[in-house]
Amino acid sequence: MGITSMFSSLMGAIGVGTKKDLASFCFLETADGENTLVAKDGSLATIIRVDGIKQVMGSDELNSIVNEMSLKMAPYLTQEGRAIQVWFARDPDLSQQMVRDVLRTPRGVADRLALDLEDVFREREKNLPEHVVWEGFYIVLWTRLSILTKREVEASKIELKVPKLMPRIEDAQDPFRIGRVLRDGHYAFVKSFLSDLAGIQIRAEEIDTHEALKIIKWSVYPDLVGADWRAHLPGDPLRQRHPEISDYDASHLLWPRIQEQVFDREAERVNARVIKVGGRFFAGMDMSQGPQLTQSFESIILRMMEDEFPWRVSFLIEGNGLKSAGIRKFLASVFQITNGDNRQVREAITALMEDQAAGTTVTKTRISFATWAPVDDTGKGLALIEARAAKLQQVVQGWGNCGVSVLTGDPVASVMSSAVGLDVASTAPAGAVPLPEVVTMLPWNRDASPWKAGSVLFMTPDKKLWPYQPGTSLQDTFIDLFFAPPGKGKSVLLNTMNLALCLSTASTAVSGGAMLPRISIIDIGPSASGMISLLQEALPVERRHEVAYHRLRMTHHYAINPFDTQLGCRYPLPLERSFLVNFLTALGTEVGETKPPAGLVGILGAAIDAVYEKYDDKHRKGQPKRYSENVDHAVDRAVARYNVPFQPGVTVWWDIVDALYKAGDVHHAILAQRHAVPRLEDMMAVLRDDQVMEIHGNAKTMTGERVVDMCARMISTTVREYAIMQRPTAFDIGDARVVALDLDEIAPKGGGPADKQTALMYMLARFVLARDYYMNPEIISFIPQDYKTWHAPRIKRLRETPKRLVYDEFHRTSNAAAVRAQVLVDMREGRKWGVHIALASQLLKDFDDDMVDMASGIWILGAQDRAADEAAQMFKLSPTARDIIQYQLTGPGPKGAPFLAVLSLKEGKHEHLLYNTLGPTEIWAFSTSAEDTALRGRLYDLLGPVEGRKVLAERFKSGSARKEIERRVAKAMERGGRNASDIEQGIIEQLVKELAGTKYAA
Repeated sequence: MGITSMFSSLMGAIGVGTKKDLASFCFLETADGENTLVAKDGSLATIIRVDGIKQVMGSDELNSIVNEMSLKMAPYLTQEGRAIQVWFARDPDLSQQMVRDVLRTPRGVADRLALDLEDVFREREKNLPEHVVWEGFYIVLWTRLSILTKREVEASKIELKVPKLMPRIEDAQDPFRIGRVLRDGHYAFVKSFLSDLAGIQIRAEEIDTHEALKIIKWSVYPDLVGADWRAHLPGDPLRQRHPEISDYDASHLLWPRIQEQVFDREAERVNARVIKVGGRFFAGMDMSQGPQLTQSFESIILRMMEDEFPWRVSFLIEGNGLKSAGIRKFLASVFQITNGDNRQVREAITALMEDQAAGTTVTKTRISFATWAPVDDTGKGLALIEARAAKLQQVVQGWGNCGVSVLTGDPVASVMSSAVGLDVASTAPAGAVPLPEVVTMLPWNRDASPWKAGSVLFMTPDKKLWPYQPGTSLQDTFIDLFFAPPGKGKSVLLNTMNLALCLSTASTAVSGGAMLPRISIIDIGPSASGMISLLQEALPVERRHEVAYHRLRMTHHYAINPFDTQLGCRYPLPLERSFLVNFLTALGTEVGETKPPAGLVGILGAAIDAVYEKYDDKHRKGQPKRYSENVDHAVDRAVARYNVPFQPGVTVWWDIVDALYKAGDVHHAILAQRHAVPRLEDMMAVLRDDQVMEIHGNAKTMTGERVVDMCARMISTTVREYAIMQRPTAFDIGDARVVALDLDEIAPKGGGPADKQTALMYMLARFVLARDYYMNPEIISFIPQDYKTWHAPRIKRLRETPKRLVYDEFHRTSNAAAVRAQVLVDMREGRKWGVHIALASQLLKDFDDDMVDMASGIWILGAQDRAADEAAQMFKLSPTARDIIQYQLTGPGPKGAPFLAVLSLKEGKHEHLLYNTLGPTEIWAFSTSAEDTALRGRLYDLLGPVEGRKVLAERFKSGSARKEIERRVAKAMERGGRNASDIEQGIIEQLVKELAGTKYAA
């Protein structure tokens, strides 16, 4: 050890040698206002909680932060009087508690909704702690009295002088330590520093004094993290204590000393480097020599992740780092003859002085570390802390080849040096370090989640928990785009997000009590069926109709009439009319054409108005449809039950609707109205009405055919070919709130006619799922007077309810301009109506430019080289984010499925590399591979969904049986099997038999 290191250690020992108990390490006296702590000498401190950075960070981003923060921090550190403590800790022992705390809110929502998802929550509590680590990141800003001029110091002494006749205060917080001379400067310091952090995309906020002291207490006693403790400070109600000192002491009338509140258990020295504090053994160490090669904080995180245990680090940074260098230079000169190292010290100090003269800020920096382990009676705890201390020492030494001192003379002082916010003191020797080098070593690379809690728990690559909550006030709009090649986890992520919306407080709290949000999923295939089943089985039996999965077929049983209107309405609402125009435009566009013929939209608009007028019983020229018995037996029975008078050939369906509504039978009134409204085939007659022909009759297509004739021909073909559109509505979703429609059977592939059919089926699905999404109090004026009393409370509930419309496999609409036009309308109107839109596809180019421009969330789970370049350019991503898209989005693995999230929030843009980390139960619930869904479906049939998921999760902990099925198929083929598909089915059935046990035979 060089003479300068000996000198630093000696001075450090002098500084702490007089301290006895833990309270003596507390420099805090009281609080001033909401966010400022006051030290015993009148210095001021504010603690800032740092959530992290809003963007992914690579070497380019780190260099930018170092340059910018070096410039911004320099003014604070050019002189004495300012101190900045940067404190960071990670504790995997707290991970389970952290996960449990974050899950408390979604678990409470599930309880209020009567959703039995306890198996899911228990698995999250078991699985997630293995993948995430608790973190704390705080910055303490100190303003010391040494920043004052002589005149200000004298003024401060006068201000802090205790008034005459004031009783003594020997055992309470001293309100006369609050120096107002420092206050304005300190407030400006804090405000400026927060602005500096925001400027480099760091999310941070100052915390109030009660929260600050809680954090301080937690750093001393990690076993109390999460405990409900609150300090007693000025501004809190006074609680009179029993006088203990003398009649002339007023301590019992004031707030107890901070140190008495923070420290409730003393430290016990175990050996020269280990102490016991509460339920933990601690070992501290100091950086005695700075790194030979300055490395980023990420490198120490990565090394600790190899076998992580609790640890923390404190950087204490002050200005005027060369103030004591003169002494060191002198000593180095004196002892130069006896120790060659000191010549290097002298030369290094000379170099620093030259740097400072050139404009580089040289700081006085002290860095302390600590680790801890649980106390037990077996001796294992002591062995564990020794092992952890040795590993931490090894990691720190490897952080650019640092020097580490583990024997500081006072192990209590060493450990307290790495606590947060107690004092501006440390046992670590002060190093004169250029500010850019200090900034490089700080933990800037922590990904920030703007959500403190969420029903989705993602994680970062370095195991930080990243809560996410869809549909909160942090965003102005809710438009999400998901894209990835098959097999990257896109459908599982969609299911995760949909389930999260169901477990959100904001999405389920409506007038009349908690209710599921409205979620409508349009899919091709059974991707959403697992999530639907999970929710259905979690609900009480009598409420399982609230969640539904339907596989639509081209039959009369699934008939849907897009001309249906809201109850009692003779005409469509404005947005319903707009939808009809888009739907009929898709229908009237020739196969192979991407745009409708000129004039078609105008003709359709006029024809829609004409057809509703024709069947309006209130219109003077109306020809409403006549009621006939035996058309709808359910309606006939209701007519008989309520003695509704009717006259064959005279009574119209609208009369029946009104009568049943007045009788209070809304359900049968809705059924009757399906026969009163127009149908697609009715459009053929009105297309040649005078009001259509006079204006649009001469419009022609490029081939010379009249547009009116072409439109009639298309309608005739559609009615003939599509059974689903030949009759009044027979299919509806009833009271279901979370619904998935599978269009696989009615949305074929094959180009031309198949593309057109797919487009029409997407539009029909959207109509049946979301026709009441776009209702708010403004449309009450369009509702008939008699029906307003029924619609008004319904509209109020709808307005309060978050609504999500999901289009999966969106690439199937690539040739359907009308579908995309409708989606754009939904996107533009969504914010006003409280509708979330989610589109999922395989490629970025599957989304139109306008869709991308309006998106508030981009979720990228994989892309090829060219697509990575396109995404980087389109979303203005950093080079680091571009490389993530190309190289790190490799599909599901042990950590989960990686993805890049690009989010537009009110506070600005966020971009993060995250993992969707689920346990086997949820993965099995959401899995979409053909082999897994087949196996899952058979076990659900035999065992029920809950038990089925349980046995699958126990047997296949990865959440998939694909590898086992593929292995058995390959083995069977080697033995002479010929048909792999038949073999696969047999193997799946064999697995069902193995997993179901005795229930298989039954």
